[in-house]
Amino acid sequence: MIAGRLRNVPLTEVFQVVMTGRKVGTLEVTREGQVAVLNCDGGRIRYASLRPGVHLGEVMVRMDLLSTSEVQAILASQVREHAGAPLGLAAVRLGLVSQEELAAALRRQVAEVVSELLTWRDGAFRFTEVAVDSTYVPDEHAVDAMAVLFEVASRLQDEDAARVAPATVFERAGDPTAVTLPDGAWEVLEEVDGRRSARSLAAELDMPTRQVYALLGRLEAVGVLRRLAMVPEEPVVLVLCPSHALQRLLALLVQRGGGVPRLIASPREARDVATRVRPRAVIVDDDGDGWQNAAALRAEPGFAHLPMVLLTNTRGSVGWRFWRRPKVDVLARPFDELALLEWLERWLAAGAARS
Repeated sequence: MIAGRLRNVPLTEVFQVVMTGRKVGTLEVTREGQVAVLNCDGGRIRYASLRPGVHLGEVMVRMDLLSTSEVQAILASQVREHAGAPLGLAAVRLGLVSQEELAAALRRQVAEVVSELLTWRDGAFRFTEVAVDSTYVPDEHAVDAMAVLFEVASRLQDEDAARVAPATVFERAGDPTAVTLPDGAWEVLEEVDGRRSARSLAAELDMPTRQVYALLGRLEAVGVLRRLAMVPEEPVVLVLCPSHALQRLLALLVQRGGGVPRLIASPREARDVATRVRPRAVIVDDDGDGWQNAAALRAEPGFAHLPMVLLTNTRGSVGWRFWRRPKVDVLARPFDELALLEWLERWLAAGAARS
């Protein structure tokens, strides 16, 4: 076993030892409630995960390979059939994506996890030599670890120098054809409208958020974009959801709707958040206790009349009498992306008008 702390041994050196030594096992890195796990196999990475953080379902939605409804359906089937089944392989089995598309999504996920890890200045790491279950990720989908590391490290240097704050708003200012634009710049330009924040733009694009912020900074540097003095109204939306995969999907949709997601683990945590920020709306995912959680939230100070939507399979739960149900809007699971966006836009706009 190899173990230590990143403040003493940088992740790049850990990678050198594990990958160039062609070791087989699991590299786990933890810090402040975040856990990253990389399945390593002879200099390659078969799979990478980060909790809380990027999830394969979110990656595939960003890449337009799966819809949010399809991801939800796969997750529901995994609960019924085999909780450990990989989402990507299930999508291939159902004919929703090809093996080539899955390989591209897995590589994107690995790159995003490694990119996040390279920003960590401290944290505990541990590599344990164990047999990697090759049935989870086919051999042809494994990613060359050092190639990803070099690619991500070089990109991070450029991104850190150019990135802008998430709340920054830009408008078009110059002729983009008069300068040489980096890869991805045209896609970013198409989303710039002088109203939405960098955070909201990034949620619409098929690229890592850091890359979007960096491209906005570069476009500003060459005069193609100009930042506005306005500070956008970005209302906070609380998200109470036990599933890591659904958390990421809901956070993505909140950002696309113009809000800032705050993930909470319980109604009590909602009270703590509300002492620091004033939430505009609440989304509750029903994991079996959805109606009870909604009722508990309604009982918290300031939440009695806050717009709230419950994502659930049923209109009520056993033991809840009709007149005791909390007043909430209800969307059936698997929820429709457009329906949730319409709900968000309606209440976020109404809250902005009142304020």
